[in-house]
Amino acid sequence: MIEETATVVDATDDYIWVEAKARSACSTCGSQSGCSTSSLSKLFGVRQQHIRLPNTLGSHAGEQVVIGVEDQVMVTASLAAYILPVVLMIASAIAADSAGLSDQQSAASALAGLLAGLLGAGFLTASYRMKRYFQPQLLRKADAFSLRPIEFQPFQGDQP
Repeated sequence: MIEETATVVDATDDYIWVEAKARSACSTCGSQSGCSTSSLSKLFGVRQQHIRLPNTLGSHAGEQVVIGVEDQVMVTASLAAYILPVVLMIASAIAADSAGLSDQQSAASALAGLLAGLLGAGFLTASYRMKRYFQPQLLRKADAFSLRPIEFQPFQGDQP
């Protein structure tokens, strides 16, 4: 289970709207000062996402909650977003090449396969059933213990 702490921004008896900040991996990297990816991340800023979830814990606005997504859901989403378009691109390029088309036509066919894969991934993840599958779950209210940062000590060798 992949977990993230979110803030409840609005609440009713049935639903809550939580805000989770999308962080880039650059926020934890040690070489941020000389990295162009880090510069781009700072330029475009941090996106905030509002997600509606069933209010199963009786949460109120301003509270911190922990939301989570099953590992298998992340694998499925990754396959749909990354693998499907690439597989369709390669398959259409191979089909065009085996049909004896020119290089330009094979490239156009590969591009069409990539676009078809991207559209297919969008349709696959946009259906009502899949939206429910991909939706995070409200796990628990966050407390001071679950929000405490973990501090790692440097390795001291084999000595206790």
